[in-house]
Amino acid sequence: MRSKSKRYLFVFTILLLCFANLIRSGIIVDKSFLPRFLFLSVLLLITYLLLFRKISLFRLNFFEGAFILFYLWNLLSCLWAVAPSEAIMQSQLVFLPLAVFLTISSLSNENIEFENIFIKTQLFVLLFAFGLGFYEMISLEFYNPYQIFSVSANNNLFAGFLLISLPLVLTGYSLNRGFWKYMSVLVLILSVFFIIIIQSRAAYLGLFLAMLISIILLIIKYRSVFSRRNILAGIISFVMLSTGVFLFYSSLDNTRKNYFLSKIPVWNYFRTYEDSYAEKIRKEREKLQADLEHMPAFDFSENYYENANLRVIFWKKSFYLIRSHPVLGVGAGNWRIIVPSCKYPANPEHTAKNFTYSQPHNEWISIISELGIVGLILSVFIFFIPPLIIFYKIAYTIPRPHISAVFYTSFIIGFYVFSLFDFPLKRVEHNVLLFSIFAFLFQKVPLKPFNNKVIRKFPLKLFSWLFVILLVFSIFLSFVRIRGEYFTIKMFRNERKNDENVIHYCRKAENPFYRITPNTLPLAWFEGVAYFRKGDVDSAVTCFKRALRSTPFEVRVLNDYGAALFKSEKQNEAKAILLQAFNIDPYFDDAKFNLGAIYYLNGRRDSALFYINSCRESQKKEDFLKEMK
Repeated sequence: MRSKSKRYLFVFTILLLCFANLIRSGIIVDKSFLPRFLFLSVLLLITYLLLFRKISLFRLNFFEGAFILFYLWNLLSCLWAVAPSEAIMQSQLVFLPLAVFLTISSLSNENIEFENIFIKTQLFVLLFAFGLGFYEMISLEFYNPYQIFSVSANNNLFAGFLLISLPLVLTGYSLNRGFWKYMSVLVLILSVFFIIIIQSRAAYLGLFLAMLISIILLIIKYRSVFSRRNILAGIISFVMLSTGVFLFYSSLDNTRKNYFLSKIPVWNYFRTYEDSYAEKIRKEREKLQADLEHMPAFDFSENYYENANLRVIFWKKSFYLIRSHPVLGVGAGNWRIIVPSCKYPANPEHTAKNFTYSQPHNEWISIISELGIVGLILSVFIFFIPPLIIFYKIAYTIPRPHISAVFYTSFIIGFYVFSLFDFPLKRVEHNVLLFSIFAFLFQKVPLKPFNNKVIRKFPLKLFSWLFVILLVFSIFLSFVRIRGEYFTIKMFRNERKNDENVIHYCRKAENPFYRITPNTLPLAWFEGVAYFRKGDVDSAVTCFKRALRSTPFEVRVLNDYGAALFKSEKQNEAKAILLQAFNIDPYFDDAKFNLGAIYYLNGRRDSALFYINSCRESQKKEDFLKEMK
């Protein structure tokens, strides 16, 4: 590699890990995703134009071939998706990891030192993340693991970031000596410490499986690693980690100690959602209330219940989507649009707490529900077949691959287990690390490329041009969606305060590539509500119709559309829309109140009472019933 390229290699690594994984901005709704998406797109484009514009990054083995087809299938799903804009965004999120993999692979081919430079840089990134995590801890009056999210969007994703960083840390220990070896040990201890204290059960499962696979392979195939020095380092690390966790646990009050212990039995993740269990939790909460009056709200029982059991609801609803759209799926990025149409199992808390469905919290369910069987088959070739091939080569080839192949492959599998309970593949920082690890892994255990005669038939120059065009498109897409989220925040700040501003900012935010906010509500709905408050019912009806084209099963939109139709003296149409909302979500009280009012005004008191009596107990219900007497 030319000296200029060598210098850029250091710059690229620092920019990739220190900015694409860390950059945040409070001017948009999702503070980390879009800034990182934009920065990564720009960095990859500049790197390609500086270093690789005259050569092809593609080697066309089955991994790359499946990845390209997977991207194209995501893009093609725009044709049947309810919200094509979300399918396009998800498609580009699939393309960027492919671009990361190709770039990292090419840099590794050019310079064998690149992997170690990458690892050393990531050690400092992790130290920064730990520093931020400790700062968040000491800034809390009482410890709450949900407030320790450091460089990620929430505590679970931060745990996933640490989990997929661990094989890099372990590889750094195996490659280096002196300072960097001790640095790797320190970062390893702190990584596991944070995984433990932020209480991500998904990360517990992933870490356990990854360590189990690694230990088994090391005992069977790499016994020389169990030297006196390494065993001593392991014992000292375990003692330091145990001491740190003990001191942390001792600093907690009794309530938080109980909460800490309650998260250890990870099998409770799978407890079925039942009304009787919800009632039990409610009684326990009331019982503890008197003892916790002197402390800030920290309802460990409710948080536990919601996080564990809402996932089960999401998964069961997703199975309905899979049965309804088995081959094609519902379209990339459209799970959150279609899943409210799944009536069972019911989720009584959905509208009561203003929940919105954004992710199924299971990447593999997400893939098959959005992309169908075709997408699932392609994902198997990308995610699962390569680790199986590498495990086979570790077990049966001589000479065996470098020990880092064990760490990389084992923790990839552990990360997949973590992905059963969260959505790390929807975040830039996780994709950067995962597919960089894939690139380093394939350097040590190469995959066989397609036959040279087959490769020659592919227009590789065309691939290069498409690579550049897609990166430019990702940059463009980032800008328009950032603009949308920027004005969405302004709209949120004016909600219920200034209807004219809400309308203005909704129009500014909406564009062909951004129609739905990150909380899965269409911009046109907010605009319609503002018009309705102003008394412009006709404009409100127009907005609600437009909103339903993007989110046809959102009960809040249906309810307000029904109310606007009623105001327009279209009672039959209003009743039909409100009944549609009721059928989608029988627990949604607003639609039932409006149906009750319509039936009462039409002289059908019994029908009105049916809907009003089925609402939750509230002052509004009490007032309704008094008025109907």
